[in-house]
Amino acid sequence: MSTLAKHVPPKIAGLLPAALADTQLDHVERMVQYYAHHGDAAGSGFDYAYWRKRLRAVAETYDLVATQRKRIVGLLDRLERDALLSLPPHERV
Repeated sequence: MSTLAKHVPPKIAGLLPAALADTQLDHVERMVQYYAHHGDAAGSGFDYAYWRKRLRAVAETYDLVATQRKRIVGLLDRLERDALLSLPPHERV
């Protein structure tokens, strides 16, 4: 009998490798930055809810490392802030 306890890895079956997530995160980041720097995102049809869903899908589909999770949180925060700022002042809460 071995004196070493068997380590059971966390369940990550079915998740894609973290290395593949960077392409998705780069794309979302470029889109958010583009609309932030090139005018009225809300008026141009920028769909904040769609991009939030994309980020959540990345978080649920890939076996992310801590830096990628932080990147997603930062992008979600930026999307929320930009969405709020795109509203007319009287609609901001």
